[in-house]
Amino acid sequence: MSTVYRMAWRNLGRNAKRSRVTGLGLALALALCMATLALMDGLSQELIQGTTEGEVGHIQIHEPHYLDSRALRRSVPADAQALAVLRSAEGVQGVSARLYAFAYLSHGSRSSGVQLLGIDPEQEAAVTVLHRKRSSGEWLSAEATPWRQAQALSEAQQAADQALTEAAIAEAFARLEGRSSSTATPTPAPSPTATSGAEASLALAEQLAPGPSRRPGVVLGAKLAANLGLSADPEGRWGQVLELLVEGAHGVQSHLELEVRGVLQTGLDHQDRSRLLLHLSDLQHMLQLPDQAHEIALRLTDPGQADARAAALQAQLGEGQQVQSWSQLRPDVLALIAANRALMGTLVFIVFLIAGVGVLNTMLVSVMERQRELSLLKALGLAPSKVLLLVMAETVLLCLAGGLVGLTAGAALVGWLQVHGLDVSRFGEFSLSGVGMAPVLRAQLSAAGAALPLAMLVLISVVSALVPALWAARLAPAAGMRAQ
Repeated sequence: MSTVYRMAWRNLGRNAKRSRVTGLGLALALALCMATLALMDGLSQELIQGTTEGEVGHIQIHEPHYLDSRALRRSVPADAQALAVLRSAEGVQGVSARLYAFAYLSHGSRSSGVQLLGIDPEQEAAVTVLHRKRSSGEWLSAEATPWRQAQALSEAQQAADQALTEAAIAEAFARLEGRSSSTATPTPAPSPTATSGAEASLALAEQLAPGPSRRPGVVLGAKLAANLGLSADPEGRWGQVLELLVEGAHGVQSHLELEVRGVLQTGLDHQDRSRLLLHLSDLQHMLQLPDQAHEIALRLTDPGQADARAAALQAQLGEGQQVQSWSQLRPDVLALIAANRALMGTLVFIVFLIAGVGVLNTMLVSVMERQRELSLLKALGLAPSKVLLLVMAETVLLCLAGGLVGLTAGAALVGWLQVHGLDVSRFGEFSLSGVGMAPVLRAQLSAAGAALPLAMLVLISVVSALVPALWAARLAPAAGMRAQ
């Protein structure tokens, strides 16, 4: 066996230039495939990290029908005791309660529909990196805004409220009937009685749902701030006053003034255009949902245990709450990662298939140039199996030499991409499956990312070399001796 490999190594050196070119081609293919797979692994890891750290978290808890309906009343308990139970669960590192709502926001003559997101800044910082997305101004204050105490209606006020409601309904029907009978009749101006009734209704609503003692601070999406004509002063401070109209869980509309504290830039267009962040306590008061949340996000010490921990929490909390891991909430992310890996696998196979054609060409030319030599060896008693082994040994040695150079070059290239990355900022902001991606793509080398290309390289090269090897093994000595 050692004699065969010595002869194989000598044969590679007989045409050193051709062997070097073929080996360097194999090394280049291996290095580029390693770098491509490492970039894809880094992209997949960043996609998962961006999904979990951006807003989803590792696990989320909802009311079972909330994600389907987004109804305000479909909430889960988020008082101190309920959150403490979740924090004490095995493997849980952070817990953050959230509330969502839609509202109407205006500033001067400009207005926009917005999505409200209520968070506790300290809780959210333990689960996601949302606070790092602030691009200007200040973040939400950790201290909740004080709100005036609500007061129950007396019996007389309840009767007055009922009378005002009936009067408003009767007036609405009267206007509808008047419009249907004659569209040309102008709408009459509001009577003093109607005006006083509206003021009384507002007074009762203020007693049931009083406003805050000061303007709540909010953080806007960058594009939403631009659409409203907002900008920071030369010192980077904001402080503009906005008007918000929002409907609570019980149908009561609230009109509040808000103060801009800063601007958020997530890189996701739909969030930067419509997202408004405020303190969880403020939104709970606005929606009249004390100690409630639409969503509770959890961060785990071991993200790989998300599915197992979600199943354990589901058994602990019961059917009244729905517990899902990030992979259950975002199956599209997993599908995208699987599709990308399949695409990369196909490209790697094509690259190595081309490299295999190069090996086939090299070995076939080498065998044909040595017909007389191989025929003489067979005439002297060398078995056809040994001829086959000799050609295959040349291929294996060529692949191993090229693979060693390729592994070294690939590791160096991947190391550079890990440190410096591939800057794609020139193409602008981009996202995958609704997840904002960093402007610099960084590689992540794994053992599989190095072993898989090398194994494919050797396999395809050996398969390619079978054709010239079998041809040499079947070569008749007499015919080979007559070859020129």
